[in-house]
Amino acid sequence: MSRRGGRALLGALVAAGALALAAPFPVLAQANESGDVAQKRSDLEDVKRRIRELQKEIAGTEESRSSAADELVEAERAVSRAQRELRRLADEREATEKSLAVLEAERREVEERIAGRQSELAEWLRRHYVHGAGGEVAPFLSTRDPNQLARDARYLEHLGKARIELIETLRGDLRQKAQLGETIAARRDRVAALENERSAQHAALETVQAKRKEALAGLSEQLRSQRKEEETLRQDQSRLGRLVAILAKRAAEREAARIAAAKAAEARAAEARAAEARAAQTRAAIPPRSAGGGEKTRARSEVVGEVRQASGPTPTGVSFAQLRGKMRFPVRGELLGRFGAPRAEGGTTWRGVFIRAAGGAPVRAVAAGEVVFSDWLRGYGNLIIIDHGNDYLSIYGNNDALLKELGDGIAGGDTIANVGASGGGLESGLYFEIRHRGQPLDPLQWVRLD
Repeated sequence: MSRRGGRALLGALVAAGALALAAPFPVLAQANESGDVAQKRSDLEDVKRRIRELQKEIAGTEESRSSAADELVEAERAVSRAQRELRRLADEREATEKSLAVLEAERREVEERIAGRQSELAEWLRRHYVHGAGGEVAPFLSTRDPNQLARDARYLEHLGKARIELIETLRGDLRQKAQLGETIAARRDRVAALENERSAQHAALETVQAKRKEALAGLSEQLRSQRKEEETLRQDQSRLGRLVAILAKRAAEREAARIAAAKAAEARAAEARAAEARAAQTRAAIPPRSAGGGEKTRARSEVVGEVRQASGPTPTGVSFAQLRGKMRFPVRGELLGRFGAPRAEGGTTWRGVFIRAAGGAPVRAVAAGEVVFSDWLRGYGNLIIIDHGNDYLSIYGNNDALLKELGDGIAGGDTIANVGASGGGLESGLYFEIRHRGQPLDPLQWVRLD
């Protein structure tokens, strides 16, 4: 039987013992397994709850990222508008500079015209100062001819008007010059103010844009991390789900095995009670004999053979099946009962053999393997079972002391127990079985007597 088959048989034996005597070991194992299933289911629910919470967080992060993206878009649009406005202002400034150049040229022309008129006016004032008020008029008034006098007066009138117009034109030029200066200064100031304002606005918008990009990058990184965590949790959920299913299946199998073993144990108990009743009736019908002679005769009638040499080391790397006919019994002594023959007490047949031996004698493993059971079991006393692989088991019962524990590796010939009479035996000795895939085999076809 394989390790799995051996453990299945082991589970049946343990379950039977637990049903009969409420042995704590099997019940504890079953309780631990149930606790594992409950714990794993609790872990699975925790993972599912965390996934739901994380999905809510992801939804919130995505909403925040969407909002940040919208804000970033608006900031970028505002920056674009500011850049267009700066470009428009640059174009306007260029046009203004050109118009200012025209105005400057016009102002220089006005200034030149003013300078010329100022020179002309200064010359007139100088002559007026030198010759007095009548210096220019007296030559015209010296004539005696009335007609000439009228013509001279007309000329003087035009001359006065020309000088008045010169003064007025000069005044107009001066006013125009002042206005041009004011216009030029105002335009320069306005362009400079607008440019400073737009530059400040552009810098502020670029700062906002940088912050929006940073916030968006942070939210994107957070979203990636949350999605990665969600994927990890989903993998954990899948693994836990499979584990819970496996544990639940195993628990169901063990429960079915326990029920089957309980029924088998009950059947064996009923069979044992019936056999005991028949044996009691037989003893009551037989006339009493001397204890020594009668017991000696009964015992001798059950002896099948004598085991002269106990098991020793077995070759390594050789399968249990290859050792058939080459192995030796676990202990020296008298072999009682034959495999498959009715037992002397009636009711059952031999599934193994009983080797009568002195208490405390060493019990040796017939071949290498692993201990898969080491505990007390009703009907078998202190029992140890070794798994030899390939669905083969060897069973050693009625021991006084078990020297190996569950999981220990065993070599052929290793001492695993001491002979005793545990489990209600009438005399000290070792009960020995060989099983393959759960079915008992005749030990005499596998183990040598000599």
